[in-house]
Amino acid sequence: MIELIAIVALLAGFYVAWNIGANDSANCVGTAVGGRILSYRRAIAIVILFVLLGAVLEGWKNMKTVGEDIIIVSDGTNPLSEVPRAAIAALLAAGIWVTTATTLRLPVSTSQSMVGAVIGAGLLLSYAQPDIGASVQFGTLGIIAISWLLNPMFAAILAFILLKAFTPPLRRIKNIVLLNQVLMILIIVASASTAYALGANDIGTSTGVVYAFFGGDGPDFRLMLLIGLFGGVALAVGVVTYSRRVMHTVGTGITRLDALTAFAAQMGAAITVWSFVQFHIPVSTTQAIIGAVAGAGLVKGAAAVSGRKLGHIGIAWVLTPAVACALSFLLGWLFLGL
Repeated sequence: MIELIAIVALLAGFYVAWNIGANDSANCVGTAVGGRILSYRRAIAIVILFVLLGAVLEGWKNMKTVGEDIIIVSDGTNPLSEVPRAAIAALLAAGIWVTTATTLRLPVSTSQSMVGAVIGAGLLLSYAQPDIGASVQFGTLGIIAISWLLNPMFAAILAFILLKAFTPPLRRIKNIVLLNQVLMILIIVASASTAYALGANDIGTSTGVVYAFFGGDGPDFRLMLLIGLFGGVALAVGVVTYSRRVMHTVGTGITRLDALTAFAAQMGAAITVWSFVQFHIPVSTTQAIIGAVAGAGLVKGAAAVSGRKLGHIGIAWVLTPAVACALSFLLGWLFLGL
């Protein structure tokens, strides 16, 4: 029975990471593809390579936060490893909501969905099995919530600054062929950087519950490495099978992008997300890239930014952790036979 539960947990974790490939890979190259700077095939090759690097090298930072620091018990054990059905409920809840949003072409955050689902599992355990002594760490959640607010703002500011800084020197290049080559290099660097940040941030966040399931108590870096690689492979499958649907929304639905604007948006988002990863704080790559696209669009003037589209996506951001939390609670209730 334990082996069957372990297989189910792996399948659920694969499903969540697949969702990242399907939904969040647009964050890495959506602006470049939407701006017709990179072909779809070249874009997904960049995503797969650098996401794997980010997941393996730095995914452990958020993996520990989500797997061990949001829900704790007084004796120091991990409640998600003690009650594996609650862990599976959290994984499925996060995956189901992101799949639904992807189908509706809403670029929602897998990280927010996963954090919300873990909260739901923690609330369920504290209510339904009080003998375990599980509690949600609202101090940790407060830091994460503040970071969610700052994340798109920082990305927008960085994108604005980058676009302002790079525009004058590039305008001085009169050779069109040379200019196009420079822009292509900038786009590839920015897309690779965003993919790396996605692997470090989102793979770590999405597989944190899988790590909690298999890791028990305390850090196990060898296990973290293997789970990061597992998540990276699952993401690659998602990129290949289902990622086209969201790329158009990210690349063209918020503001029309030229090559330099695409570079500024990608790089601003990449730097922002990677910076939060260094503090072990899971943020939304989706929020970062859309904030960066809006910030870069403001250089052209406020009229270049689609406020209606940003409003719709903003609603989805608010709904994501709440829906994932509720769904995780309900699925856990069913799985525990309450």
